[in-house]
Amino acid sequence: MITRAQLLAIMPNAAPAVAQYLRPLGEAMQRYAIDRPARQAAFLAQLAHESGQLRRVQENLNYAWDGLRKVFPRHFRSDAEAQAYDRQPERIANRVYANRMLNGDEASGDGWRFRGRGPIQVTGRENYRKAGQALGMGLESDPDRMLDPATGCLAAAWFWHSRGLNTLADADSENGFREITRRINGGFLGLEERVHYWERARQVLGLPDFGPVMAQRLGTVRMPPGTRPVYAPVEEPVPEPVPRARPRPKPKATPKATPKAKASPKRGAKPGRAPVPRPRAKPRPGAKPRPGAKPRPGAKPRPGAKPRKAGPAARKRR
Repeated sequence: MITRAQLLAIMPNAAPAVAQYLRPLGEAMQRYAIDRPARQAAFLAQLAHESGQLRRVQENLNYAWDGLRKVFPRHFRSDAEAQAYDRQPERIANRVYANRMLNGDEASGDGWRFRGRGPIQVTGRENYRKAGQALGMGLESDPDRMLDPATGCLAAAWFWHSRGLNTLADADSENGFREITRRINGGFLGLEERVHYWERARQVLGLPDFGPVMAQRLGTVRMPPGTRPVYAPVEEPVPEPVPRARPRPKPKATPKATPKAKASPKRGAKPGRAPVPRPRAKPRPGAKPRPGAKPRPGAKPRPGAKPRKAGPAARKRR
């Protein structure tokens, strides 16, 4: 069961209405199994936005013409068309809710008769009829009965349950909360404020805090006057892009010339110097020629030397 302190921590401006709504709200949440922190946080956040922290339980359609162009662009396609409905809430309701949710046309007056009421702003003949059938009340025949705190809270919890929003709340994720907003609002009107209340409810009910991350993605959080934000978007400086130097074209590789092999120096030659030819040694006086050796061309026979017969090895060579 939600406590008075928790409700006021989530909706600080709801002090005048807490005495009327605390008990009926707790009983309605218990009846429709809105009894887990994740479900309660999402449910109370949506109620805080839809009802202006339980201070506006009947839809206010007193729009200026420029507001109509922003909020209902599909129904008011030009400035002249919107200016004809400027500050006329009954005509505005009959136009924007005509031929929807079992309402009649604009002339039927159903749009104004079944405008949003209760903490979650139940809207349209179809929803009044189904809520009355579920709760055993004649809400279609007596729409103002929705303004009673007990009836309004039961209708809000019934609407939440009928759209399967407990399952989405159990996911406890940003995408789940966005889808909850779409099923209640039909779009994402006021998403920033809804997220703010959701994060506040999460803190009060002991759920993890990841609001600042969402605030950065969703932009500036706009709150009603007198409500102090729990967090503010963190603005981080965006680093300037560093200009990249263009890569220089690589020079084409030229094939290297194969170095010529240097001639190996002759044995006995000193490195770095040209080899010097050795002079032929002169035969020593009295030396005998080798057996089978041929006389050198131009060599004179030694005086007194006898020719020798060639040996078997010399004969083979011949």
